[in-house]
Amino acid sequence: MAAGVARPVRVARRATPPGSRPPVGLAPKVVPRSLAPTDGPLLELRPNRAATRRAIRLSVLYVAAVGAIYVGLVALADAGPVGGSPGVVGELLLAGGIAAAIVVVGIVVNLGAVPRAVELRAGSTVVVGRFGRRYRFPPSTEIRATVLARIPSGLLAASALETVEIAGGSTRRSFLLEEHLLDPPRPLPAAGTGFPG
Repeated sequence: MAAGVARPVRVARRATPPGSRPPVGLAPKVVPRSLAPTDGPLLELRPNRAATRRAIRLSVLYVAAVGAIYVGLVALADAGPVGGSPGVVGELLLAGGIAAAIVVVGIVVNLGAVPRAVELRAGSTVVVGRFGRRYRFPPSTEIRATVLARIPSGLLAASALETVEIAGGSTRRSFLLEEHLLDPPRPLPAAGTGFPG
């Protein structure tokens, strides 16, 4: 055979039965959506700390309020003429179950509305939801953000927060974010002017 002439080569592989997984070495390489090449490299990761603290503190207050209402209901039922009877105890257990369900749903809704962080990438802005969902928008220099409400700093949050509606492409969502999380990324220091040695 002459040098430089390629010929086809057949590689024998075991056939896998339908519905089974291919062997580890033959598994197709899947790039997770979170690392899509269109997103570009990560320039900055900005945690949404103040909004997270506010959501946690609100959840604690919510649990305390529902708990206080339930304890008051139990005290009133126990002080009544039929307090402690099986019918009253069953109704209190049912009310306790309903209160627990209301607390769980309230906490999930409260925390779910607050993203964990904002990723500023070269090709996109990614808002990372509390439970891992990622919302992609154009780069921070191209998105349209409208402040719907401002929450000043106070007992529940150490810094000011904003309810921001972000629009980019066909996507439009509202998030509770710290101020300035959507500002363009800070420029990297020029070569030789970085950290002192």
